[in-house]
Amino acid sequence: MPKKGKKGKKGKKGKKSGKGKGGDDGPQDGQEKPATPEPTEKEILLQQELTEVTQKLEESKRRVDELRKENDWLQQEANKVRAESHEYMSYMEKKTTQRQTTIITLSDHNKQEIRNIQLQKEIMEEEFDEKEKTLKTMLLEKQNLLTKTKQELNELGEYQKLQTEQLNNIKELEKEVMNLRFKHAETIQQLKAKFLREKREYQQDSENRIHVLEKKANKEAIMCLTDHTNKIKLENRQLRKELLELIHKTRALQGHKLELEEQRKQLLREQQYSEDLKKLRTTRQHKVFKTFGLLDDGDKNENENTLFESG
Repeated sequence: MPKKGKKGKKGKKGKKSGKGKGGDDGPQDGQEKPATPEPTEKEILLQQELTEVTQKLEESKRRVDELRKENDWLQQEANKVRAESHEYMSYMEKKTTQRQTTIITLSDHNKQEIRNIQLQKEIMEEEFDEKEKTLKTMLLEKQNLLTKTKQELNELGEYQKLQTEQLNNIKELEKEVMNLRFKHAETIQQLKAKFLREKREYQQDSENRIHVLEKKANKEAIMCLTDHTNKIKLENRQLRKELLELIHKTRALQGHKLELEEQRKQLLREQQYSEDLKKLRTTRQHKVFKTFGLLDDGDKNENENTLFESG
């Protein structure tokens, strides 16, 4: 392809030189210009080469347009990376604000939150690194493509400036990617330092809160124990009073029971004495009746029955 381009340029120069000679001969000879001759085979070849060069030029323009579009797309991707970095920073700021406004009272919960945040951070870093690698790969592909077309673009002098601009844009994009990566790493370091500082503050705050809660719990336990002790003492007093009353009542009942038993025994003795007296009286009467012969067996039974009934 370079050789054909050189031939095309030579063909143009040849035509110009031919026209120049004809112009010099015309005025010198004073003759009329001859009719246009038929194009020679060399001129036809030069014309074909010119057409090919023109087509290549159009193709190069088209490829330059494609490269411009790809450059625009790369700029859009860089803007997306900036936007995602901004979203990431906003997200981390929101997470930091949420951590600052959230009251955490248990160390286990703090550790779980810390692990979740670290996991999210690692995931976002991996996504950012993958996107960065993808962009670098695409940049390398575009650089290879530009390297392949470098020779053709060098032959087209009017596009060398555009090529330089494209390369400068690519370098700027690479610089922006490197700056973004540096800022991202710096931001990650700052976030790590801030996170560790907040972690220490949260741990200290949690320990203080736990200490305060322990004191409060001990105080409340002592108060509850005192109240419970006083309540038990009061209940014991009441129970002791009731027990004394029951003892007095029991003693009174026992005394009354003894009195009743004594009365019962007395009544039993009196009853026994009355029965013994009746038996003695009957026996004596029986002896008297028997002595005087006034009593037979039938009368004996009747007298006994009569005595028992009267008794």
